[in-house]
Amino acid sequence: QEANLRSEYGHWEGDCIKGPKKRTTSLFTLTERKTLEQIIIKIERSSQEEIHNALNNLEKKLKDRFRIKFKSITFDNGVEFLDWQSLELSIRNPKNKRTNIYFAHAYAAWERGSNEVQNKMIRRFIPKGTDIHRVSENQIQNIQNWMNNYPRKKLAYRSANQLAKIYSQINNN
Repeated sequence: QEANLRSEYGHWEGDCIKGPKKRTTSLFTLTERKTLEQIIIKIERSSQEEIHNALNNLEKKLKDRFRIKFKSITFDNGVEFLDWQSLELSIRNPKNKRTNIYFAHAYAAWERGSNEVQNKMIRRFIPKGTDIHRVSENQIQNIQNWMNNYPRKKLAYRSANQLAKIYSQINNN
């Protein structure tokens, strides 16, 4: 309910941006629904293992803050997201869930509309057909920083970083 209404920070949409068919390197993208905060992670291929590893690395980096920051993640029905049980489980405490995983309905991209729009914005910098393997981590970080610092009309001309900072302070109190 909170995710659909965008009334609470911490509900994310996720997807993969793929390069040319003969290349496997992809971008795993996560978009926070309320603030449009963007996370872009380069992965070797769009697979369950790579997505699982990416979330594990995020959890290692954020520690206990992961559960506050990622209350839920909604994916499409791509094969890389099908092992939802392992994506939900914490690596820090395997008996606990680190987040809740949900899926959009088939052929309903609008149910993850924020992530779709953000992925189009990423495509301004990395056009379709670009070999993502050749895109440096520094370039990806620059794109992510630009997106997170870009003031949006939808956000009352504030940036995702400004709002994420406010909401993370509220959640930490």
